[in-house]
Amino acid sequence: MTVWEQRILDGFLERYPLSAAAIGGRPLRIKAERILPDFAHASPDERESFLEAAESLEQQGLVSLVWVNRRKHEELAAIVYHAREALFALAGKPSPSVVAEEARRAAREAAQHGGPLFRFLAETLTPEDAVRGIDGEAVRDLALLVQQLSAYPKGLPGITPRALSVFLYRDSKRLEDILDVLSRVLSRASHQGIEVPDFSFLERSFPETMIAGKVAFTIGESGTTAESPLVNASGSILGLPRATILNIKRIAPIRAAGQNMSAGDAAEQDASVLTVENKETFYALAEHIHPLDCILYIGGHPNGAVRALVSVLAASGFRFHHAGDLDPDGILIMQEVAEITGQPVSPVRMDQATFDQYRYCGRELEQSMLRRTTLIKDETRALPGIEALIQSIEATGLGVEQEIIDYTPWFSRDDRNT
Repeated sequence: MTVWEQRILDGFLERYPLSAAAIGGRPLRIKAERILPDFAHASPDERESFLEAAESLEQQGLVSLVWVNRRKHEELAAIVYHAREALFALAGKPSPSVVAEEARRAAREAAQHGGPLFRFLAETLTPEDAVRGIDGEAVRDLALLVQQLSAYPKGLPGITPRALSVFLYRDSKRLEDILDVLSRVLSRASHQGIEVPDFSFLERSFPETMIAGKVAFTIGESGTTAESPLVNASGSILGLPRATILNIKRIAPIRAAGQNMSAGDAAEQDASVLTVENKETFYALAEHIHPLDCILYIGGHPNGAVRALVSVLAASGFRFHHAGDLDPDGILIMQEVAEITGQPVSPVRMDQATFDQYRYCGRELEQSMLRRTTLIKDETRALPGIEALIQSIEATGLGVEQEIIDYTPWFSRDDRNT
């Protein structure tokens, strides 16, 4: 193989894994200038060597050549790679088909002990999955992880994901890598009704949120001796990680009864919560929470901690209000909150009047942001003030940041809980 044949082959090997050809099976087309930069101004000898190499690969049936204005042997526009398997063989590397078969074989072996998930992998892994990095080693490493965790469904006590990775693979990043590589097929299996282990506790992310207000949390399984209260009688701001939130079974407002404070049923007491998109506004409103029972910090699109706490509040009977940016993303965040709660959410100062009041401070939105209004659903548009707000945003191309909005008028309203 000549030097230029190798360079042309390397161009294929470098670009193929991330190309549409790897997913759809179409031939991979690469411009000549990507392999020989400044092709038009290269030296005559270099151009000749490059063209001879390309024509040699074409004669072998591995590629086809596209010439500028069909001027064959003169100016090459692109190289189209056809013989995927032969090109990998020529490079001395296993083709995606071979790698996929190795992965399926590893899954068949693991299925003897690992159950339906590995039988699913043995039947469905494809060359496209191999292109994304799934090989026999990845499947075997997954099997080792599943086997190790089978005795500890909630995670190994006292060990971090990186420490577990070192324990299993002698590589601190291997666990993270294989879960990333296998995420697509694990999701595919789950959608097919195949039971997939919960690996969420192995994620190296620690979502958390904050809540303020006089509320009581019930921790632990209801009706068991493990159940215990966590009472925030002072209404202080509490930071809660997802791990703690997942153990909260119920939240109740604490209302004054004479000089005593007691937790009561949220639905019976018409309890309410305000979800707030931005941190600066959350801190400002947390200091003046009345007449709400609590305020929850969302922090943009809800993370796992926010989703979990919103779900508990909704299940506990709280009614939801939401305050956020006056732009498409702000409205979409409110829409996500409503989807989590399964109930309508009342917008707070998210209307045309507020937009008009602060329009002079508005920021110009990118077209990509404005196009996101198409993601706003009809039920969200039907909420009070939202359709007119969307029209104002689209007409002006502006958005208003939540941090500049004064919420005092809403808190002083007599009909704020309607």
